[in-house]
Amino acid sequence: MELLEFSPPFTASLPFTRYFELDSKYTGARHAVWVTTPASYTVHPDADFPAIYVLDGNVSVPQTAVFHLLEFDPIHPIEAFLHVGVGYVGEDARRQLAVRARDLIPPGEPLPPGASEAAMSALVEQGMLDQAGLELYLQYLKHPAADRFLAFLTKELHPQLTRRYRIKARTAGLFGYSYAGLFSIYAALDRSELFQRIGAGSPAIRSGTSRVFEQYEAQWRAQADHSGRRLHLTVCESELSADSYYRNLVGLGAGEFISLASGKPLHGLLFSSRVIEHESHATALAPSWYSFLRNCFPAERAGAP
Repeated sequence: MELLEFSPPFTASLPFTRYFELDSKYTGARHAVWVTTPASYTVHPDADFPAIYVLDGNVSVPQTAVFHLLEFDPIHPIEAFLHVGVGYVGEDARRQLAVRARDLIPPGEPLPPGASEAAMSALVEQGMLDQAGLELYLQYLKHPAADRFLAFLTKELHPQLTRRYRIKARTAGLFGYSYAGLFSIYAALDRSELFQRIGAGSPAIRSGTSRVFEQYEAQWRAQADHSGRRLHLTVCESELSADSYYRNLVGLGAGEFISLASGKPLHGLLFSSRVIEHESHATALAPSWYSFLRNCFPAERAGAP
């Protein structure tokens, strides 16, 4: 008997998922899009469903899209939804560590300490990026464009999907982790008309300097109306307590944002937070995702089918 290697069809791993690609005039790039329908999508042909956009799709889709039966969970049932993963193709997929900095970091976000070619050369030594990728990463850290990526999601991708799928209006969700978590908070404070229920997992918020603090204070002073919008933030216990660079990159800023949002609540914004135990930054994407779903898309218990 010999071990045979094959390249199975896409549906072998994700049978309820369809894959698309879409060019964007806003980002100047082509993006990968994975759309997974819930089990009840074909059973109820007249029903519309909320869409939840999940960023960093190349990494997040395999971890989150496979659980399409959450609506039938007898313990924590989740509202049936369309799972929309958004990621990268081709060379951008191979260098997504660099490219995501372009799309997920708000304009004007201060550079993190040590953001120099010499300090970040370890990424090349560890095989995470090649030299060209490292230079691209530094370029995007200095010139991020989350505003353009938000325009891609709202003005290009969502209209395309509404033509193909039965999507419920004014119920869209957004979930991001790490830098994508920072983007989620940026989108919430930008008062995006599309995204009403937003999850930010271990957001890369720099304590005291991140632009989202300026956004928040501006919204608070203007008494901006966020009625109908939910924002759920998660942070790992280890990001708060362990002596690692994630304490400065995530933990301190997340704690500061939780304190701000709790002490000076924005009008109409339903804010919640949770500390994720027994996980590190490398392993908490899925727990953060499920915490977001339970808080922002809960369904009434109906029992298992």
